[in-house]
Amino acid sequence: MIDDWSEYTIESGDFKMEAIQQNHIPLPPHSVIFELSGEVNLYNSQMIKETLETLIAEGLLYFFLIFDQVSYIDSSGLGVCLGVHSRLSKNKGFIRIISPSEKVRYVLELTKLKSLLQIFPTLEQASQTI
Repeated sequence: MIDDWSEYTIESGDFKMEAIQQNHIPLPPHSVIFELSGEVNLYNSQMIKETLETLIAEGLLYFFLIFDQVSYIDSSGLGVCLGVHSRLSKNKGFIRIISPSEKVRYVLELTKLKSLLQIFPTLEQASQTI
């Protein structure tokens, strides 16, 4: 599948999105785990969207996004999550938000997106419901 995940790393100011490799949790084929940190906002949401859409075009269907180090998310970041969710759902794929920080959790609750997006406290729990 993909040999070099480093080309999918995004760094912009204090924001970083990096694919992480793990072997201890069984995930379906065509999966990727990204760890995000910093602010997800207008300045980096387009790069996130382009990266995820490139991976979808390459056949990935299951996205696990770890948000425990994300300090802020705005409407453009939420829009990326919803757009990717919609696109993946059509192909029986998904996007799962893992361990959102308190600030991100609050925004998801306030916007009622907590009920639409799949949110899990841990990667282990997110992988058990596949």
